[in-house]
Amino acid sequence: MTMGISLYYTARRQHGLSDSERDAVEHVLTEANEKLVARLNRNLPRWKEDGTVPSSIEDASQICEGLHLHLSDAPDVILDGSSKVSHGSCGMEPLMEQVEYYTQCALPRLRQALPGAAWWVHLDDHDLTWDEENGEYSLS
Repeated sequence: MTMGISLYYTARRQHGLSDSERDAVEHVLTEANEKLVARLNRNLPRWKEDGTVPSSIEDASQICEGLHLHLSDAPDVILDGSSKVSHGSCGMEPLMEQVEYYTQCALPRLRQALPGAAWWVHLDDHDLTWDEENGEYSLS
């Protein structure tokens, strides 16, 4: 079973969010969280069968926090969030499925919604790098 692991993401820019950017971020958050839970639910029966996830889990939302934003006091922080990607009673496959989704799908969409922002994304103490060519974050 896995230890507690979280993904953190911060976007900084000299000017705040416009109304259209705020709407775009909200849309990305809602859609990304729904798609992630649906993606995990497709694997849930297999994970329950092989013991990767406890049989008591009825829906992936019980093991998936999703993208979650925090308020920040820093004047240049326009987006600050974290996502717990591990659940103490689950194996590595659900964790890696979430990390892959966030780094290849959800966070790249947030980057697109906030042009000109400088991003810092890390998995606990490991900084993730932006791969401009592939348009996703890399664990390397």
